[in-house]
Amino acid sequence: MRKFFLLLLIASLLIFPTLAFAQNEASIKELGVQLWPEYDRADMLVMYSLALADNTSLPTSLNIRIPADAKLNAVAKLSEGSMLTVPYDPPVRDGDWMVLTLVMDELTTYRVEYYQAMEIDGAARNFSFLWESDYDTESIYVEFQQPPSATDLRTTPVLPNQNPVAEGMTYHTFAQGKLPAGEAFELDISYNKNNDDLTVSSMPVEVSGVPASDTNSFSLSDSLPTILVGVGVLLIVGGLLYFFLAGRGQTAPPRKRTRSKGGGGEAKYCHECGSRASGNDKFCRSCGGKLRG
Repeated sequence: MRKFFLLLLIASLLIFPTLAFAQNEASIKELGVQLWPEYDRADMLVMYSLALADNTSLPTSLNIRIPADAKLNAVAKLSEGSMLTVPYDPPVRDGDWMVLTLVMDELTTYRVEYYQAMEIDGAARNFSFLWESDYDTESIYVEFQQPPSATDLRTTPVLPNQNPVAEGMTYHTFAQGKLPAGEAFELDISYNKNNDDLTVSSMPVEVSGVPASDTNSFSLSDSLPTILVGVGVLLIVGGLLYFFLAGRGQTAPPRKRTRSKGGGGEAKYCHECGSRASGNDKFCRSCGGKLRG
């Protein structure tokens, strides 16, 4: 029995370091950070996009740190062209951080979103972003969405690339190379904004399936044949209705029986056969019946 426990202890000592090493060998190939201030609420919307190194053994787990005062919004992964929600356990508090354990079963992009309060003092806005990780990160890409009415933007480090887009939005980007595990990446942001407008309210509304240039256009030359056909049909239907109604409105005048004047007296008719008789006849010339006076 003692030999059995001794062998079990030796096996445990051999297995546990191997498992610990397997957990620490995970590394992040690409980390994308999107910072959208005052987008749909008066906070900073922070979005992480993470992809593991190609040689990572799956499945594996990754501990993601988010600020302790953050409000976790979504956890998802890109699968077959669509973002699918990934189930997760509530983050565990660790000092100034909350640690989210993300179980990864695909070499794809995983997404973590949260909101964090900004420092607002009148028109001045300030925010500090901090990334700390227990894993090596090969590259970091940062994108900052500038609110439409924001002015005097200042960042440390400087976001050198400015990319305006068609909707009137401006994005500032920054790229950094490898960041070893345990080292921090920090970005300080400040700008002025003299209103509480949210960015989402300033975005144009697109009509689904109808180009914007076609919503108010009208071509008379293209529509003229249809208009002429419609007018012709109306004229034909109107003429038929008028002819039908007019024909029904005309009634023949009642026929009046006139009395002929001849032989100095009124015409007589036989009450038996209906033949006409002269005024002086006493009997019908057709049937011989006696005529009534």
